[in-house]
Amino acid sequence: MQRRLVMGGLAVLALTLLPTAAASAASPNVSTLPANGVTQTAVTLHGTVNPHGVATSYSFQWGTSASYGQETPSSSAGSASAARNVSFRLTGLTPGTTYHFRVVASNADGTTVGVGRTFKTALPPANPPLILSTSPFSPYANSVTLTALVNPNGAATSYRFQFGTTTSYGAETFAASIGAGVQPVPVTVPLSGLQARTTYHFRAVVSNRAGTVVGPDATFTTGPFPPASMRAQSRPSHQRRSHPYFVTTGVLQLAPGVSVADGCNGIVGVRFTSSDHTVSAHRKRLASGHCSFSLRMRALPPRGRDKLRVHVHFYGNAILSPADARSYLVSFKG
Repeated sequence: MQRRLVMGGLAVLALTLLPTAAASAASPNVSTLPANGVTQTAVTLHGTVNPHGVATSYSFQWGTSASYGQETPSSSAGSASAARNVSFRLTGLTPGTTYHFRVVASNADGTTVGVGRTFKTALPPANPPLILSTSPFSPYANSVTLTALVNPNGAATSYRFQFGTTTSYGAETFAASIGAGVQPVPVTVPLSGLQARTTYHFRAVVSNRAGTVVGPDATFTTGPFPPASMRAQSRPSHQRRSHPYFVTTGVLQLAPGVSVADGCNGIVGVRFTSSDHTVSAHRKRLASGHCSFSLRMRALPPRGRDKLRVHVHFYGNAILSPADARSYLVSFKG
């Protein structure tokens, strides 16, 4: 008798669970199938959807990463109880790009997301690469960075630079590679061990399966370079000999092509003299990224004199040679 009651209880429990199982079974089943019809800018996405007898809609999520980010318009998958094929023709894509996609279906009983797949759009027929520009960057006393802008034109492309002190060049960098895209790509190669104050010729050479292109000759000159100019002025901080202090201010002006980050560093020295004898001297390092300077110094003229000559000297750095400002006379007015 007790055994029958237990069995009866299990039957009640099974009947209680049946509606939940039926509801779960009504959620759509989906499968993401391989894409086809891939061109440079379009593809057809495929999948299957089983609505399980409930009105169901579907769409495809897609994007250039597994985060997707974009979705096709929602379409009806019907309300049949068998799997049906679904598809969508996607256009406006970028050539030579890998995309992720998956099918998603929803009905009143839930949403099901398919497994993600990928495809890669086709590249256009390969053409010889293009060299859009070449230039040197930040030439120092013995180094420089060579740059070029290269369009691979649809095929994997290698690049290198030939360089030397004549148009015969005589040396070249190791070859490096860029992808098979259709957009311009900036490339750079650093050179070191160069001769100071020397003019070099260089050109870019790029190759892909459609051919090799040699860029135009270009030049750069290694440093150090002279500053464009240096200006300075001094004034007494007081107008009396009892407070013999002068404030010297100035600015280092850079030549075209020399950046503030490269040129505005180093040491500036200020020296006060009387009859070619040094009365006072002091040095100060330029603040990083600033071409101006200011020094306050004690400088008292010898007895019987009221004027001093000021000499301002820049000691140079990796890109600039030493330079002097024009010397000048200063005096106390009171």
